[in-house]
Amino acid sequence: FWLKPFCLKSSSDSIASRSAHSQETEMSEQVRVEESRSHPIGAEEQAQSVTSEVTSEGTAKPKSGSSVPLGKKVRVAMIAVFSALGSTLFGLDIGYIGPIVESVSFEHDVVHTDAGKISSGTEGLIVSLFSLGAMLTAFPPVSSYFLDSWGRKASIMIGSVIFIVGSAIQALAWGTTQLLIGRFVAGMSIGLLSSVIVLYQSEVAPASMRGALSTLYQLGITFGILIAAYIDQVLVDRTEGWRVVMGIICIPALGLLVGMIFLPRSPRWLVQTGKRDEARRVLRSIRAEEEAVQEELEIQQELEKAKLEGEPAWSELLHGRVFSLCVLGVTLQLLQQLVGMNAFMYFGPKIFESIGFSKNLFTTINNFVNFLSTFPAVLLADLAGRRQLMLWSSIGMFVACMLMGTFGTIFVEQDAATGAYFVSNDSARWVITASTFFFVFNFAYGFGPIVWVYCSEIFPLRYRARCIGVSTMANWVGNFIIAQFTPMLLDSIQFGTFYVFGVFCFFSIFLSAWLPETKGVPLELVQELFDGKAGFGGIAEKKARTTVGEA
Repeated sequence: FWLKPFCLKSSSDSIASRSAHSQETEMSEQVRVEESRSHPIGAEEQAQSVTSEVTSEGTAKPKSGSSVPLGKKVRVAMIAVFSALGSTLFGLDIGYIGPIVESVSFEHDVVHTDAGKISSGTEGLIVSLFSLGAMLTAFPPVSSYFLDSWGRKASIMIGSVIFIVGSAIQALAWGTTQLLIGRFVAGMSIGLLSSVIVLYQSEVAPASMRGALSTLYQLGITFGILIAAYIDQVLVDRTEGWRVVMGIICIPALGLLVGMIFLPRSPRWLVQTGKRDEARRVLRSIRAEEEAVQEELEIQQELEKAKLEGEPAWSELLHGRVFSLCVLGVTLQLLQQLVGMNAFMYFGPKIFESIGFSKNLFTTINNFVNFLSTFPAVLLADLAGRRQLMLWSSIGMFVACMLMGTFGTIFVEQDAATGAYFVSNDSARWVITASTFFFVFNFAYGFGPIVWVYCSEIFPLRYRARCIGVSTMANWVGNFIIAQFTPMLLDSIQFGTFYVFGVFCFFSIFLSAWLPETKGVPLELVQELFDGKAGFGGIAEKKARTTVGEA
């Protein structure tokens, strides 16, 4: 049953019931109902149609994005592609730091050792301080301040400036202390950018393109990793070549800073700050005329509802539907890390070297597989849907982890004297290799990009910045956990580590099957798809009783 669309009938009933209270759309709703009688459709198709055609106040509208002229679709796509440079900065940092830390020139210039050996404690601190800096700016009160007060566009520009400052500090470092400060500052940049990029992309995109454009965040990361690996290969072994590398990665940050000046602000943030005329102008530049007016009205209606409830308090994230959605976002982001992808990225070369393969060859192939496998997500997120990609991705990752754990435990042995690993069976070596790339392939088209898509869609506008801050913070916490505990697991249980990752992949299968499909649904209505889901039933019942009381 996982492979069939789940019935969203309860969500559509909830939305349709409110449409009866709108006098302005009584006639249009009657016509739509009469047409549905003469042309019956399935339950989920009916729900998808209702959520795409009825606003939160019950007013009829055309499906978002279906009538957008080609020229405006291209404009929206270019906005999303350019803003994805922010995630490319993240990928560049992931990709360049490993080879630099191991280079003789870096250790001589920064650590001041001619032995060409940096202590494991210092190496660990260089990596972890970046994550701690990211946690600081992804921390919900910090990220929501920038996203709500400064806006999405300005936050991207601020993140670009911070990245340039952090990279400059590192490039000019003459000692470990200065380098660590630069790493922390660079991490602050990525923490802010990881909170805002997908949010900005989802808010400027029409519903019919939102999935594809939001996946560009993950594509930017994989592209950055690939480019960083090539730059390192060319420059890192040269005298002070590591400084040149850190200077080069400032170029896309500078380009993002300058380019964002010419990109529009988020229309939802503009309405939220009372700039309705500007919001309407932005929407008219990226939507059909009728749809722009309707979408601006929907956003304003949602905002007016929020104003009636007063200024949101942080304690409101602990109650009702918002709490349930926030827990879901945190769970998705934690699982994205705990399934083990970054363990493959960080420690894959070490694992492959231990079983007799070239770690440089592994890094090259792995980066290409990771990058190319993200394209199916871009192409299929709005066709096959988010849930199908997540489901198949989870199944594939689970199979890969089980194969690696089983063949590694049976056929990979460790030399007690030297601590080196060796494989007793050539076929097992190739099975482990294929399983690794199969895992990366499945993560790249599914759990990697689609988690970011869901987290950009599921939160109400009133709480969106704060909830995204909470979920993004969870991602960085998971990243930190993987970086800290994977070496310990590999030392203690060796390839049994992949059974641990397999448990999280197994849980991800059920979560993916449970998720509602959000493709083509306007952002203002996505939250209502959860009302009929397990864990949200009480919320839906309470909401129904409130509606009846008002009537």
